[in-house]
Amino acid sequence: MEALDTFSRTFPPATALAKLSGSMVARHVHVLRRCAGDRDAVAVVARCTTRGRRRNVLMLTRGRLVVTSESAVLRRVSLHLNADLHQLADVTWTPEPDRTGIQLGLTAIDGVRENFWVRLCGTAEMWRLDEVLRQAFRTPWGVMEPARQTVRHVTARPELRLV
Repeated sequence: MEALDTFSRTFPPATALAKLSGSMVARHVHVLRRCAGDRDAVAVVARCTTRGRRRNVLMLTRGRLVVTSESAVLRRVSLHLNADLHQLADVTWTPEPDRTGIQLGLTAIDGVRENFWVRLCGTAEMWRLDEVLRQAFRTPWGVMEPARQTVRHVTARPELRLV
């Protein structure tokens, strides 16, 4: 049996943690895979929205941040943002436990300021995304752990290991 590549091993658990529907995953996976490549481990996948209220999917890997956008009527998927983590500046985020989401703001390499509302299924997923963002943008030598599906029902911050 042929071994799966890193993207194929880490993307399904990340989408399961985000509780994305199978049809949404099927529409976005082709664009996300092209941007991430086969060897990039997926840390987080989540639904997010922009000011235009478009349906987006955010994917954070060890080296990239990718956001895809879906049109409202025909549900066509297009690439909204594809950047290496070191190409992003002024990355800020604010966890909002009452709304189980994170307000994420960043400036892309072209100077455009992007603002996303990242919706998450629960507070455990919210704190996990907060920790992954901290490891990606605040820790100089931090390495993000790929997503793993767990069966924990914890409302406190989950523990992550630095690999």
